[in-house]
Amino acid sequence: MEEELRKKAVQRHLDGEGPKSVYTDLERSKEWFFKWLKRYQTGDKDWYKDRSKAPHNSPTRISDIDRQRIIETRRRLESERFSQISASAIKWELNKSDFSFPSDRAINRVLNQEGLVKKKILHS
Repeated sequence: MEEELRKKAVQRHLDGEGPKSVYTDLERSKEWFFKWLKRYQTGDKDWYKDRSKAPHNSPTRISDIDRQRIIETRRRLESERFSQISASAIKWELNKSDFSFPSDRAINRVLNQEGLVKKKILHS
């Protein structure tokens, strides 16, 4: 429905109708009309379709390989007696192997997603 309205608005303008007349009659805003007119003018065959608003990249996203390294390092540290298992300890171990990560937060995010964070139980 909305896509057809966009096509109709642009076609009416191409047929010689003024912009204000078109967007007023269709009960749309001036910004709406000119957004779709501008998209039409790009020459894209799918100009009238909605575009994803998702970011094109995720700079904080960790690769599957790095994710696996974090998990393996955590499990190895857990199996060693008296070793630390915090995000800082994992980062330290990874850095010793020439792998670096941007932050403890990134490591904690992976650990949380994998269910590897253990809550402390306080005894009263």
